[in-house]
Amino acid sequence: MSAPRGGPIYARAPDHLGDVVMAIPALHRLAERYQGRGVDVWCHSALAPVLETAALPVDVMAFRRSAAVWKEAARIRDVGYEASYLFTPSFSTAAVACMAGIPIRRGTRAGIRGLLLNDRSVRPEVPGEHRVSSYMRLVDPEWKGGSPPPPRLPIRERALEQFRQLVAGRFERPAVGIFPGANAPASRWPEGKFTALAGILGQEVGTVVVFGGPKQEVLAARVAAGAKERGIDLGGRTNLGVLAAGFSECDLVITNDGGPMHLAAAVGASIIAIFGAGDPVRTGPLNLRARVIRQSGLPCSPCGRSRCPRRGRGTLLPEAQGECLELIPVEAVVEAARQQLKGTGASSDV
Repeated sequence: MSAPRGGPIYARAPDHLGDVVMAIPALHRLAERYQGRGVDVWCHSALAPVLETAALPVDVMAFRRSAAVWKEAARIRDVGYEASYLFTPSFSTAAVACMAGIPIRRGTRAGIRGLLLNDRSVRPEVPGEHRVSSYMRLVDPEWKGGSPPPPRLPIRERALEQFRQLVAGRFERPAVGIFPGANAPASRWPEGKFTALAGILGQEVGTVVVFGGPKQEVLAARVAAGAKERGIDLGGRTNLGVLAAGFSECDLVITNDGGPMHLAAAVGASIIAIFGAGDPVRTGPLNLRARVIRQSGLPCSPCGRSRCPRRGRGTLLPEAQGECLELIPVEAVVEAARQQLKGTGASSDV
């Protein structure tokens, strides 16, 4: 199908933080392709600040999630978009573009959703391809693959100042940031291990800063308590901009596989990423200063599930993460942190 020639372009951003960060290079490319045409990137209001910080040459249209597809379609119908680029894999987003009367609808053709898309030039996902590359193929049919361009996010001075105010008088280097939370249980290293990690690092570094989202205050407080007087609890006290600024200020950031990991990678932080069910080949951090730790020797890993399908069936942890995370020892992460702080770390299985 030929490229659109007249009206503005509609892009529907992903629904999760990590995917939004990984979409940044593709959104830059989309804006380049349609320079002067007008590209509107529609994004959930909670995630829109990430794209606004990215300084993309597009208009970021923040919206709140609506339960009714027809309401979302009505919201964009009168704009007169000529083409749509759907970064989400859901049926509902394809239905919105179709009901809004957008002539060209481009997205990955998965299941029945493919009936609502009419640009057939998008190839299915390539095994072993990083998601950044998948997004690049979505917006550019001529994308040949290779090394995907890493997402980059600048730090806003106001956010940096807010972070410095939060840690004023307590922040000493070397500083290690820890984000122990994750939405998916199968991506969440156990709380007890994070707490033990904070305790050991609290004896070896200047500061352990523990971050957490609005629903992770208790988790962050418990982990920060492990570092005793060198722990700083910022659970629920940062927005995305301040979180990114905090990551950029830390000498090392330790996270699970998830959105905060990609945020830390995009601001250039030194990272240790603990992987469980996820596949670092597909969604690993694109950062030369990143180190991935994962458990080797498990035939079920990576399964890509949000919850361990084997929990309660002989796994070491009956209700939560599963062996792929439970078997990663605290000592392995501590040693990786020591190496990373010295600048000698490399990704490894344990």
